[in-house]
Amino acid sequence: MPVLTYLGLMPFAACIVADQMFQAPLASRIFQGYGLAIAAFLMGSWWGIALTRTPSGRMPWFEIGLSNALVIVAVMISLMPLMWGLLAQGGLFVVLLTVERWRPVFRTAPSYYQTMRRRVTVLVALLHGLMAMLQMSAPG
Repeated sequence: MPVLTYLGLMPFAACIVADQMFQAPLASRIFQGYGLAIAAFLMGSWWGIALTRTPSGRMPWFEIGLSNALVIVAVMISLMPLMWGLLAQGGLFVVLLTVERWRPVFRTAPSYYQTMRRRVTVLVALLHGLMAMLQMSAPG
């Protein structure tokens, strides 16, 4: 799983390279769309985690409701002007990690996973910041 997770950073990096080397304006939109897909994937995984780790007879309403609300926020972020949307999306990944560290149902993940999530979240947030910065400095 960690290898696949780190490989998941490759499309972000490839979009930055394409944006800079080929002056491909679509690359930044693909970057943002890929970020939306990853955020939705993570929040969808919350359902499975919460449902399987909540004691029988209880429904994890908070985690499921928060997941749905954050998906809506992620979609709204993708509709923002590009530079601000990239910054907000990077921030959203930090919020997702913060929720995973805050809610007991998510803190039961193995330590290797928690370490990996922290590292990948930092890298994803930095890549979002870099892409936003590049968009600010882009001509036109």
